[in-house]
Amino acid sequence: MFRESKWITGTFVFLFILIFYSSAFSQNQKTPVAESADKRFAKYGDGTVLDRKTNLLWMEKDYWQLESKWVNWYTAKEYAQKMNHKNYAGYQDWRMPTAEEAATLYDRRKRNTDKDGDKIFLDSMFPKGAGWGTWTSDEKRNKAIAVSYKDEGGKAYQDKISGGDAFLRLVRKATPQ
Repeated sequence: MFRESKWITGTFVFLFILIFYSSAFSQNQKTPVAESADKRFAKYGDGTVLDRKTNLLWMEKDYWQLESKWVNWYTAKEYAQKMNHKNYAGYQDWRMPTAEEAATLYDRRKRNTDKDGDKIFLDSMFPKGAGWGTWTSDEKRNKAIAVSYKDEGGKAYQDKISGGDAFLRLVRKATPQ
């Protein structure tokens, strides 16, 4: 009887480990639902877009598209915590991008439209109607860098409370492939 219960316990442990690892493996091996023409971006059904060039996973929609309102820098930081608490798309390490990371999304060859219908240079894997820029984690005292996807793009320090580029798109490092 002791051998039998030991065998059953061992079998359950083995099955648990097998299920856990296969679930973790399948999370890292997601299949895209769409890809950009140049294959740089892959859109997934969980609301994320992978940039294969930078190995960054972006939220498909930005703060404006999800909340329909402006965001200051402090609220943007809180929003990242909120998305982590919600385990958005199965991840808990969402954050504001660095200025360098945010700038990688700007591509003069790409066309999209912002919330006002104006042209922005963001891949069409991101839905139309987004904000025309994003806050970043780069800061100095009461200012932080906002990156623009309009016109010539660029980075500029904005006031953290009343800055003009009051949008946000969260990011995380993609799992190593």
